[in-house]
Amino acid sequence: MGLSMILLACIYAVALFVISIHVVLNKRRRDASSSLPPLPPGPWGLPLIGNTFYFIGVLRHSAHRVLARLNQTYGPIASFRVGMSTSPFVVLSSPAAAREALAGNDLAVSARWVPDGARAMAHNEGSVLFLPSSNPLWKQHRVSISAHFSGRSIEMTRQIRDRHARRLAEAVRAAACRRSGGQPVAVGEAVFGALVNVVSNIIFSRDLVDVVELMSGQPQQQLLYYKGNMIAIFEALATPNISDIFPFLARLDPFGLRRRVSRNLAEFYKMFDENVVQSRLASGGGANHGDLLDLVLARHAKSQITRAEISKLFTELFVAGTDTSMNTVEWAMARLLRNPDKLAKLRAELAASVGSKEFVEESDLVGKLPYLHAVVKEILRLHPPLALLPREVAAEEGVSLGGFGMPKGTRMLVNLWAVGRDPTAWPEAEEFVPERFLGDDNKTPVVNFRDPNFTYIPFGAGRKVCPGMDMAARLVPLLLASLLHKVEWKLPDGMAPEDVDLREHGTAVLRPATPLRAIPVMSTV
Repeated sequence: MGLSMILLACIYAVALFVISIHVVLNKRRRDASSSLPPLPPGPWGLPLIGNTFYFIGVLRHSAHRVLARLNQTYGPIASFRVGMSTSPFVVLSSPAAAREALAGNDLAVSARWVPDGARAMAHNEGSVLFLPSSNPLWKQHRVSISAHFSGRSIEMTRQIRDRHARRLAEAVRAAACRRSGGQPVAVGEAVFGALVNVVSNIIFSRDLVDVVELMSGQPQQQLLYYKGNMIAIFEALATPNISDIFPFLARLDPFGLRRRVSRNLAEFYKMFDENVVQSRLASGGGANHGDLLDLVLARHAKSQITRAEISKLFTELFVAGTDTSMNTVEWAMARLLRNPDKLAKLRAELAASVGSKEFVEESDLVGKLPYLHAVVKEILRLHPPLALLPREVAAEEGVSLGGFGMPKGTRMLVNLWAVGRDPTAWPEAEEFVPERFLGDDNKTPVVNFRDPNFTYIPFGAGRKVCPGMDMAARLVPLLLASLLHKVEWKLPDGMAPEDVDLREHGTAVLRPATPLRAIPVMSTV
């Protein structure tokens, strides 16, 4: 019997039981939320299974695009119900709807609903991504992250970013000299190597990969191992699956998602606990490294955090701190290579501003290079790191949004991809136009990552805003500038600019469907 037949049999085996309690559950839900207005409009659903087939279509295709079409049909706040869950999904796709939810009702919707994949190895129970903001461990994690990745403390780690941006530039230039025959390089892998080392040095003061060796064309099994595991973990944490439609299937793990993610998580937990935490403890831990590991071990000594919780925190920092920034830089390079005039304009700005210097440093970017920052902002508008921001209504009495009721347990998806392409907020919304982020003088940046109008929120908003936002705002432009300073990039033979693939890999994590490969050439300018 095939897997599909087994699943079908399981569904029908419980159908009689579920249908007998379905009416009771719905009655209780209606009674509990009787004071709320009706749910937002949405597609008509079948008895018992609701919009399950629609949701399966969401999983199989680019969810952010499918859900954007849902909002185009039913309005900026739309809903659907799947499986046997009594909790509806509500999709928000406009700046006004996002603002009402994330600013006007931030506390009531500050929880994040947990996809089944995030429950592997009980990861969600110690997760900065999924713990409620009222949880003491979540607050402790945010303080730890802020101490090294955001706010004023980010200045403490500037030398680390400069050092690894320089190494990336050296590796690219060395590859350009070696590959005079026009051999392309994998842009994303080079950037990923630099990001891994930036994060590893901030957390525990060690490099994990050799970026120069990576660019030499030698196989980097260690880097591929990190990258493959991180991508698998991130997609499991960000993407719902069949067990979220039919919770009774979670124990069966029909497609092996939990088993795969458990293996990925176990590898990282072991690496961080044995190779990082235990190594530092065995060395006496007395030296002041000034890194995040020092901070969390001091809390561990006071029994404020367990070693298992440390491993979970470090895993999430690596996953979220590398994959998303790599995707942003790769999207920027793809968009620039597809628009040679924009690429020439950016390279001219770099040459005029830092041309006399051998390498770009972060100090060169602060208050300078407006077009570089405009390019990065435009990339984040078109390709936000996470297309869908998951939230859950935690208020007992529920909330109202746009005149519609949201009972407790409602699963919200803020479509950041759609918000950034709202035609009422962004002229030529589908086009790559960095100039929209410059003032009339072409020098003054406009719109920041905390836009009060919520037309531009690529990192989310509210108390659950991405804690790495400040780091990304500095590191992404620095790495992009390091790739372009004194180096020209060409497409492989036979490729025209319009051949650069801008399709997305179809998950909630917006990475290019086709990894970008391009040829670095030493600039004569």
